[in-house]
Parts: sequence; C-alpha cells; structure tokens
Amino acid sequence: MDKRTPVATALRAVRVVNGRILPTPGLTVSTARPLYVLGHYNQLDSANLGTLDTTTTRPASLVGDAVTILSTRWEDSKSTFSLSSRSAGPTTVNAAIMAGVVETTAGLYSGGMENFPRFLETWGLANLFTYNGSMVKMFPSLYATNYWNNNSDIYDPPKRNWAYDRNFDDGAKLPPLTPGLQKVFRSHWVTVAPGKNVAAMTP
Repeated sequence: MDKRTPVATALRAVRVVNGRILPTPGLTVSTARPLYVLGHYNQLDSANLGTLDTTTTRPASLVGDAVTILSTRWEDSKSTFSLSSRSAGPTTVNAAIMAGVVETTAGLYSGGMENFPRFLETWGLANLFTYNGSMVKMFPSLYATNYWNNNSDIYDPPKRNWAYDRNFDDGAKLPPLTPGLQKVFRSHWVTVAPGKNVAAMTP
C-alpha cells in the first residue's frame, strides 16, 4: 500500500532501482501509476549485459500506467536540465512490459511500439538499449498522458537491440502472477439495449 501523502502539484510514480539481481522465483512489479526503471534490470551475469542471452535471468514483468527507462547514467539532479545535459549510458532490461499508451489520433502520433518503453535522455547510436522480453499494450494511460509527438527536447532515441524472450514459451518460467487463460466455456451472448428484457432476448 502506498502511504505517501498526495501532493496536488506532483504526479506520483514508482521507481525500481538496484534491479540487476531479482529473487529466485522472479518478480512482478505492478502499479496503477507510471513506473520508472533505473539502470540494468534482471541480469545476473555481467558478461550478458548488452546481449540477447537470457540464460541467467529470472522471470520478471513490469506493469504500470507507462514504463520509462532511465539509463545507467541517469542523474536526478539533472532531471530538469536541458536534454543535452541528460546523457544516457548502455542499459539492459530483461522483463515483460505491460503498460498503457497514449493512443494515436488524427495529427498526433503516439510513437508506436518502438517508443512503448519511454525515454528521457540523449541516447544516440553509441548507447545501446538492450531489451529482452514481451511488450503488451493494456489500456489508454490515465496519468502519463502527454503525446509522443516527436518532441526533440525530451529524448534522443537509443540504438535498439530488442528480442522476444523465449523463456516465456515455458509456463514454468513466466513471471509471478502472469495473467493466464484457464478454461474456455462456449456460450451465447447478446448486446442488450437499455430498457429491454434480457429473458425475452434469450434464444
């Protein structure tokens, strides 16, 4: 339970730090608020950082209103500085991401799946963001609602080294509390108009 006192002028969020080594059974971090991931996440072996090798990872998922990646070089003290002062470093994240998005509308582009994980730094081709996992768009974001709109003063995109984590093909290696389909019941349904008798519409 989040027991912090709400501040009217601040957007409350959750940040995950020191996440390189997760509990043996794995870890699911879930919040209804925006979620920030600072530095490398879920990679026990330093030799596998920056690679698509997930043999030394543990089951993990990140669930939130939006998921923003903060690199290994992120500094809170520079968070309000210009983009040129926020230089990223190579960062590896191994986890499923289930989050909301800001939908594309006429004239306003949401950024697509390549911007599903959000960024706030100058990355560039020299700084690799390695991601192994599975991305699932869940709903329209309720809190992190600004459009992507190619804002060049917010971030410079990383070189993306992304892959689906084949560990997720094994039910025993899914992150804790992963939603699953247990049974399917074949049935009948209808759309009931307001004021109509449901029983009268049943075949």
